Amino acid sequence: MQKVFFPASVVVFGVSAAPTNLGRSILMNLQRFGFKGGIYAVGKDGGDVNGVTIRQSIEDVPGVPDLAVFLLPARLVPEALEACGRKGIRHAIIESGGFSEFAQQGRDLEREVLDIARRWGMRVVGPNCISIINLENGLVLPFVPLEDREVKKGNISIVAQSGGVALDCMRLLSYENLGASKMISMGNKLDANENDFLDYLRSDPDTHVIGFYLENVSDGVRFMELAGRTDKPLIALKANTNPVSHHAAQFHTAALAGDDEVVTAAFRQAGIHRVQNLAEMMEAFKVFSLPVIKGPRLAVLGRSGGQAVLLADAVYRYGFELAKLSDDFFSYVKQHIRAGVIRMANPLDMGDIFNIDAYAGIVEKALSEEGVDGVVFSHAYVANLELAPSGRLLEASLALSHRYGKPVIPCIIPDKHTWFSLKEQAGAFLFEDVDMALKALSRSLRHYRFQKGKRPAAPKRAEKPGQKPALKPGFMGPDEAFALLASCGLPHAELAVAGSADDAVKAARRLRYPVALKTADPAVLHKTEKGGVVLDIGGEQELRKALRSMKAKRYLIQKMAPAGTEVIIGARKDNEFGHVVLFGLGGILVELLKDTAMRVVPLTAREAETMILEIKAAGLLKGFRGRGPLDVKALGRCIAGVSKLLVDHPEISNVDINPLILYSKGQGCIAVDAKIEVS
Repeated sequence: MQKVFFPASVVVFGVSAAPTNLGRSILMNLQRFGFKGGIYAVGKDGGDVNGVTIRQSIEDVPGVPDLAVFLLPARLVPEALEACGRKGIRHAIIESGGFSEFAQQGRDLEREVLDIARRWGMRVVGPNCISIINLENGLVLPFVPLEDREVKKGNISIVAQSGGVALDCMRLLSYENLGASKMISMGNKLDANENDFLDYLRSDPDTHVIGFYLENVSDGVRFMELAGRTDKPLIALKANTNPVSHHAAQFHTAALAGDDEVVTAAFRQAGIHRVQNLAEMMEAFKVFSLPVIKGPRLAVLGRSGGQAVLLADAVYRYGFELAKLSDDFFSYVKQHIRAGVIRMANPLDMGDIFNIDAYAGIVEKALSEEGVDGVVFSHAYVANLELAPSGRLLEASLALSHRYGKPVIPCIIPDKHTWFSLKEQAGAFLFEDVDMALKALSRSLRHYRFQKGKRPAAPKRAEKPGQKPALKPGFMGPDEAFALLASCGLPHAELAVAGSADDAVKAARRLRYPVALKTADPAVLHKTEKGGVVLDIGGEQELRKALRSMKAKRYLIQKMAPAGTEVIIGARKDNEFGHVVLFGLGGILVELLKDTAMRVVPLTAREAETMILEIKAAGLLKGFRGRGPLDVKALGRCIAGVSKLLVDHPEISNVDINPLILYSKGQGCIAVDAKIEVS
């Protein structure tokens, strides 16, 4: 990737001297942003663009350029790429459209392009993309004309599938006075994808924060692994949220662990901050342009009582607390008050302080307090009269934040005439909404805690070929499913399988009443709805009556498990992230409340325990209203066992253990129903 971002020379295909030519715009962008490397152009008509000679073939270009950029009709790209391969060029960006996003012919062209690239050992970005921008060296390759005075240099890099969204991010970063380092538009991701760019940017010294716009994830497991290897904040806007497949009707887990829920869980597990829109993304970028907050204690300052109340509400809404401020702090504040009507408290109403230049001193005094992890202030100013000191306050807040290593969050709504100039003059950014500001700040605290608690990534265990025989495709019979789960440490109710009514009666005598009778037909997934379950059978006469009404080919007889708390453990294979494990309350409650927690495998028993206690009903598991705590450790071991099963048997596509009966602390749990599908 280094040559993609820092090429010594660039050649652009598809250039002509015509004023409307898009290839010409690429050359002009390179010149406008001061790219110092060699710039070459190739176009069938020859000519000249702003001093750059247009050559009619790559063979006419001197030397071997590091990077080739194509803006040709899609059908002409393979031939031009082949010529570049012969020339020795090993990095290419295909901006042209008309590939897999267009029609079958485009998909065929993509395969041809990829074959050529692999034959020559070439890395390809695109096709169907806006290309790449690196403001470090002026490498600005989009075919859209850009003005250098409208693009601010900063330390935030953007990786996007959409060229339009990537450019929107660049504009917003400039408007918000944040600035960008690099922008990548990946297009169809034929070769290079978000994992390649994350791998590069996590070591890029000029990139401090990385933002993603993704419509799909190429390799979710790899994406999570790379995220775990960086301490840089990763902000992801994931769009194109798809409904789950038809399997939702067959497995609880498929319905509960839909595609979008998996993305959310996977990102959270990897420490990636998911946002829902560009506005939320920009707020996150602002917060992560400040020092990371290391605790929940905030000093809250406002110029009016109402502002202070809104801030205090947001403090608690997003998991913070009001810091205890010292008498020394309040003594300092008293030096600046006029009428003496300020109540010395946190939040602090500074409406009685009319010298705005004194506010910076109060912010600094708050930052110096040992019990303060960050400062939030809401400031309203009188247009024109207080604009200059408000600009100084904004500038000081950013400088003080970095000096003390604690975030200062300035919430200011400028008047319409100074909406941009206030930020530009102060060389800083601001937050306009206190709720969005505190929500963004909560990401900073979560990031700090995640990085602090992150365990070193363990090397992956290499599986020996044939170590675990592959399972037979299809739905497992319940006896097979229970046996497989037992091999991974999941206890289940005693059971027997019978092919006739008499055999079922004999099995029940051996197991001892009361028993449960179920159909053992693998094709019957929802046994209750099909009349395939009869519970709490107390004797032989009752059992024979149930057998006559069920009329199954195979019967499952189970010893009735003692009553307890029903929970569900499920798993499914996701297209982007591989296997995910889900936990929630069992029975019908899991579908009604959808109160679940999820993880991408593998996970340990300890990680499973953390996952278990994330559900809203975790209080029931810890002990509630006289009921003692339940056996969370045994439950964690079961979830870890399912995780191991999926690692050992990647061919498993779905697992439902519902219900699993959970007992009091130290008394374990028992699985009473299980479904497994192998693909």
